[in-house]
Amino acid sequence: MLQTFSVILKGVVPQWELKQIYAGMMQFMVLQIIGVGILLAFPQLATWLPKVMGQ
Repeated sequence: MLQTFSVILKGVVPQWELKQIYAGMMQFMVLQIIGVGILLAFPQLATWLPKVMGQ
């Protein structure tokens, strides 16, 4: 997905280098990886809100 988005963005803004695009996206990718890691470590977090809303 990261590569697909970067190729599309490169087509929209051709003066940007792929290195600049990847550098700009990296902070968001790191946050997503951390979020997935937290959900893998504590899966009850993913079901907590639906369980609370159902009561």
